[in-house]
Amino acid sequence: MREMLMALAALAGAALPIQAAINGQLRSFVGSPVLTSLISFFAGTLVLAAVHFGILGGALPSVAAVARTSPWMWLGGPLGTLFVLTAIIVTPKIGATSMIALVITGQLCMALLLDHFGWIGLPGREVGAMRILGAGLLLAGALLITRN
Repeated sequence: MREMLMALAALAGAALPIQAAINGQLRSFVGSPVLTSLISFFAGTLVLAAVHFGILGGALPSVAAVARTSPWMWLGGPLGTLFVLTAIIVTPKIGATSMIALVITGQLCMALLLDHFGWIGLPGREVGAMRILGAGLLLAGALLITRN
């Protein structure tokens, strides 16, 4: 099961530069990076709605369940919007490789902090020397990739 989850994570990672390139091309037709993001999220919302309500037969949560959430739990969508909008603006200027190298570096550094401190409800995991070395090597690789 762990191997399947790791493969799924790698597949999702492989989709990011494709998504950035597709959205960059869409932007060249619609003009605005914000409108391009809106179109991207609208299309994604339609797919998710079809899967949740149509295929899985899911329902909306109760008002009581929504009321029990913390305000920070609603930041996932805006953070996703930040990524998509940034990718639309940045990828055509620095290339997919540089964009993804920097994204992965940022992701890994934040993930180390989330793991170490157990933020946002994650179980705390010690960030030892090997993890820090790995992050440093990734940062060095990102800097090498973005040099030209």
